[in-house]
Amino acid sequence: MKKSLLALAALTAFAGAASAQSSVTLFGGADLNYRSVSSGVNKFSGMAQDGIYSSRIGVMGVEDLGGGLKAGFHFEGGMNPDTGTPGGFNFLRKSTIGLMGGFGELRFGRDYTPTFTVHGVADPFGTNGVGSYLNVAGSTVLSDGTAIGAQTAQDTTGSFSTADRGTARRAATAPTLMAGARTDARWTLADPNAVRANNSVTYYSPSMGGFAFSFMYSFGGENTYSLKNTGKMTSVRLGYAAGPINVAYGRQSTDGGITAALGAVSVLTTTPTFAETVNTAGTDNQTWTTNVLAASYDLGVAKVSYMYRKDGLKGFAVPLSAKTNTLGVWVPMGATTLKGSYSKKKASADGDSAGTSQLAMGFVHDLSKRSSVYGTFSRIKNDAGLANSVGSAPANGGDTSRGFEVGVKHNF
Repeated sequence: MKKSLLALAALTAFAGAASAQSSVTLFGGADLNYRSVSSGVNKFSGMAQDGIYSSRIGVMGVEDLGGGLKAGFHFEGGMNPDTGTPGGFNFLRKSTIGLMGGFGELRFGRDYTPTFTVHGVADPFGTNGVGSYLNVAGSTVLSDGTAIGAQTAQDTTGSFSTADRGTARRAATAPTLMAGARTDARWTLADPNAVRANNSVTYYSPSMGGFAFSFMYSFGGENTYSLKNTGKMTSVRLGYAAGPINVAYGRQSTDGGITAALGAVSVLTTTPTFAETVNTAGTDNQTWTTNVLAASYDLGVAKVSYMYRKDGLKGFAVPLSAKTNTLGVWVPMGATTLKGSYSKKKASADGDSAGTSQLAMGFVHDLSKRSSVYGTFSRIKNDAGLANSVGSAPANGGDTSRGFEVGVKHNF
């Protein structure tokens, strides 16, 4: 009898220790707002989301393997709280497993790129909403018949892609027109892996006197045909954070190529008709490179920041480069924080250049540690040929895009 009791006690103690060594956490949050945007003739007014926080739901866990070694996972998906995510739930925001210890962390799967995390050092709006500096820096939108870059063929839509589309083929769809716009070339140029990368391996170092670094390599995986390099990517971050100082540098390089859809207008009316569209094949002989340097300093009464970003496309017939400078400020006033930023970008291609600038200001009032209300206003001014917007309503070349949003955020 005594042996049975001892065995039961030992089993209970073991089970308690095992459960204490493992944990699983359900987490998430929602951000909804009223947003109004005007970009030339294009307008939007209604409910939107993700003004200061990206709505999500996820689960993560960690297991203590002993000897200072732990294993963990993190599965996280975006959601549309205004409609209940009608498209279904997935884990495209993050899907990783990893090993952690005194050496740092080794992580596998779909994850944020180290270079993307540099932006959080200096963007007061956290790369969210109408005030995000990525509205200007995240992509270069060419539109409406200027001579800048590859915008030379009428009715051409193009982008930098990491997907191998196989051999050139014909399709029945035509380029999308903006309401009231002329049917000129429209290109949206950006790194598809700018925020996250699939099939990646990432190492995160421990902090060493405030210094830390991380490195990611992505094997791509979008290449389902003959291309071997498309989608492959390297991303690195070097950072120092101690006391009021936070400085970080990131560099990212993605292999891919320009893909385009070429069409011909048969009737120029308010409802134009199109000839058949030709889609070009994907390529893997071009490289998109991004360098970001960000720094912030907390003065106590306010925190100020500066960020410099340079993007370049090499290997295309018309190399593109873009440089963006951003100034930011946070001013805490009790439970309220006032925020502001100014970003200015200059894009150059084929001897031509044009600029885009954004002024953003807003506030966040914390109702608790998990709930906040906020408001943001932003305005983008485009030179002729550039068409960046604050979101929700796309701009045409030379348009001014402005918008505001007021909303509430809650996370758990």
